[in-house]
Amino acid sequence: PGVATGAHHHGRHEVMLYVVKGRTEIRWGERLEFLAMLGPGDFAYFPPYVPHQERNPDADAPAEFVVVRSDNERIAVKLPCQPAERPETVG
Repeated sequence: PGVATGAHHHGRHEVMLYVVKGRTEIRWGERLEFLAMLGPGDFAYFPPYVPHQERNPDADAPAEFVVVRSDNERIAVKLPCQPAERPETVG
């Protein structure tokens, strides 16, 4: 509850995220300037090298999601990022 990853990408891998339980806020783009709220049954897809961040906006309830990458290699590149102050909500 209430935690977030830092801005990152997974190199050459494609990434798919499926929300099992709870809600998650997904931000993406060079400055994490786009935002979507996902709930159970929702998917998010990121092509290779797309900066993104996952965050559980709920301070009390856990979020559970499954992440699938196009390769078994565990590439995660942390990025220095000054996130957009007001991301554009998508979806």
